[in-house]
Amino acid sequence: MSAGAAPPARAARPVTRSRARRAGALAGVVAAIALSSTACASSAALDHARQACGHVDTALRLYAKSQAEGSSPQAAIDAQASVEELRAALPIASIAAGQSAKWQALMATLSESERVPEAYLVHALSLQCAATSGSSSI
Repeated sequence: MSAGAAPPARAARPVTRSRARRAGALAGVVAAIALSSTACASSAALDHARQACGHVDTALRLYAKSQAEGSSPQAAIDAQASVEELRAALPIASIAAGQSAKWQALMATLSESERVPEAYLVHALSLQCAATSGSSSI
């Protein structure tokens, strides 16, 4: 071989059945890992959504109670506690939304609790949290 000449090209190895089987098995393992990690993220998102909805359920009960109490001092206390429960739910819903886009609406509705009267959020929050009960594959 001369000083400036390129080394001779290597012949490509023929694809054998055992190499093809190993490649197929590797692809199957990679797919299984990807599916299991997606399922874990979805499960974790549902767990966080359920936790956030626990706060929402408490908030909605306090809100209904404050509405029934009229203009009493206890009504004001319950209304404030309701808002605090909604705000406690927001960071948890944000985690759920980060893990699964299915919970972004819940996070967005909760984020409006700082600007919008709770009366306008009750229906949406009730529906969004109803999705967390009774289903483990949302």
